[in-house]
Amino acid sequence: MTGFGTILFLVGIGVLIYGLISFRKKKWPRRKTQIVIISSILAIFIGSAIVPSEKEEASTEKPKQEEKTKKVTVEPLLKVEKTFKTTDDGAIVVEGKTNPGAEVTLDFIDNPDATATADEDGKFSLRVNELDRAQDAVLSITIDGKTKEQTLSLEMSPGYTKKLADKAEAERVAAEKAEAERVERERVAAEEKRIADEKAAAEKRAADAKVAAEKAAAEKKAAEAKRAEAKRSAPKPDTSNKQGEMVYITATGKKYHYDQNCRGLNNSNGETAVTIAEAKSRNLSLCKFEQ
Repeated sequence: MTGFGTILFLVGIGVLIYGLISFRKKKWPRRKTQIVIISSILAIFIGSAIVPSEKEEASTEKPKQEEKTKKVTVEPLLKVEKTFKTTDDGAIVVEGKTNPGAEVTLDFIDNPDATATADEDGKFSLRVNELDRAQDAVLSITIDGKTKEQTLSLEMSPGYTKKLADKAEAERVAAEKAEAERVERERVAAEEKRIADEKAAAEKRAADAKVAAEKAAAEKKAAEAKRAEAKRSAPKPDTSNKQGEMVYITATGKKYHYDQNCRGLNNSNGETAVTIAEAKSRNLSLCKFEQ
């Protein structure tokens, strides 16, 4: 707005010009013209003196106004519902309005935070996929270093609740099936091990029995060979003058035996001791093992 000094200065110039013109046209008397001219000069002089001070005052007032404007800060604004529900797929979208350009954060207890920036109209939208359970979350906005918070209740939709229940049931059935398969594998493995152990034990017993049998057969064969060698090396009995010497015969056998332990008597049902003369009278001959 134009200052008083400026107006006075302009009016003085205008009156001075008008007075000079009127004096030249002889409209005003000389005395009146002098008064008008002197008044105009004074007005111009006073206006000239006032104008710089007004300019200085205006120049100092403007920075003060700008400084006052800079000190004004924006108060945080937050308009949002208090309860949100997930979709049937588990996603949840939190929408609201705040100051344009404000930083918006949705803070969970055990989920990653979601962040966004409000658009030029102050609108914001935060999306969280696959919320695992109903819970509270803190929504906060920050503008010009100031923060405003509001606690939101995040709920599960009936469709998503059923989906989670079906998923949990499927996981339980799969776990039970896996456990049953594990138990069956262990049972089959234990049974196969038992059969293998029994087979190995039977094979070992058979091998031990075979070794024992072979050893017994070898010992028996060695004993028989030793007895045979002993008999071969033993002197032949003189039967010419031993007609009364006792020998052993069997009921059906055709041989007589000096030795009651002779191999020829192994399969007999019993032996009878008779004299050698009697044995010969029965046409019995000496056992080949004792010849």
